[in-house]
Amino acid sequence: MKGAYTLHYGKNPDLWPVMAWLHDEETTIFSVPSENAVGTNSINNAITLLKFRNDELHYEELKRDFVGGVGIGDKFYPRMFKGPWIGYTQTRGFLLFNCEERYGVRYMPPMTGDEYYTDVQTFDEEKFRFVFQRKEAYWPEGIRHLDLVEFNPDGTFRMLATMKAGKHEIRYLEPWAIQNKVLFLYNEENSTIQAFDSLFHTVSHPFCDLFNIQKDFQRLDQIEFHPNAPFAVLVEIEKHKRDKYRIFLAAWENPDPEKRFVELLRQDISMFSGWHDLDGLSCSHFEFSPDGRWLVFRDDSEALVQDVASPTFVAMPVDPKREMPLGKPEILGKVLREYARPNSTAWITTPLSFVVCDGQILYKWELDKLPREF
Repeated sequence: MKGAYTLHYGKNPDLWPVMAWLHDEETTIFSVPSENAVGTNSINNAITLLKFRNDELHYEELKRDFVGGVGIGDKFYPRMFKGPWIGYTQTRGFLLFNCEERYGVRYMPPMTGDEYYTDVQTFDEEKFRFVFQRKEAYWPEGIRHLDLVEFNPDGTFRMLATMKAGKHEIRYLEPWAIQNKVLFLYNEENSTIQAFDSLFHTVSHPFCDLFNIQKDFQRLDQIEFHPNAPFAVLVEIEKHKRDKYRIFLAAWENPDPEKRFVELLRQDISMFSGWHDLDGLSCSHFEFSPDGRWLVFRDDSEALVQDVASPTFVAMPVDPKREMPLGKPEILGKVLREYARPNSTAWITTPLSFVVCDGQILYKWELDKLPREF
């Protein structure tokens, strides 16, 4: 049977969100180390907590005007859940902010004028080590570099490792991901994945061994590792266009070799359904919750139909102790404001919640209120 689980269309959400209106339009959010709250840097040149009180928000400004542009630039946020710090890029710089002591430090590792950050991921949160994806502008395409940098709260940093990582194209970027202080990088030309240590030396890894023996794999679009357990979700797309999505689970320590690399999702679309003209799966933005107990993703398959603009968010329970660690998909739903689309998302650890912002409304799904069916 193709796909371990089936996505159904046309049914009501399995969990309705708490919805709260924002005072300011075009607000974006990010995760913060604060109970029942998310953060924003879109208001008053400040970092502000948005605290949920039922369906209302309480605004707590942490710090204003501590740098010239608190929320300007191209912002990418690494996952940070173990302490009081948050961090994000600002085109050519990186900002660390302590939410408890309410001070920030801006770093600008040396760059030329035609270089800027296009992504960042946490390598070692306790040691303030992050991997940056850096684009070196070059016509007609760019050159991509990956830099492993260690920061200190006193305002200093050091470059630990750097490597050239292929082209930085507009149409497609070879994905990379980090788990347990190992960086994994996909090479489209030979359809393989390599693993690198903290000095960017290549190392052997069973996940690479498992993926690299797969035959007829077309193009890898996303790798999403569980925070610590030995499995990952992979998204495959067609070789020459973003289409025909297939979702796989790679569990390299599964005792059954036949279950170490399996297709995860399929569709069930009735010919009588309003979505009977869907011609394929389109799923993206897979991410595990901070505690690793849930997997959330976007299903854009309905967006292939002209009059549907917003993706459907779906959650799957996770239990690393099971042979099939991912459970039955549960529908969270869409953003509900007409013509709106998600512009940012965040996690809350207490209570464990997934939060979506459409610029004007926050939608908070408290995931532990969902059934955990396997």
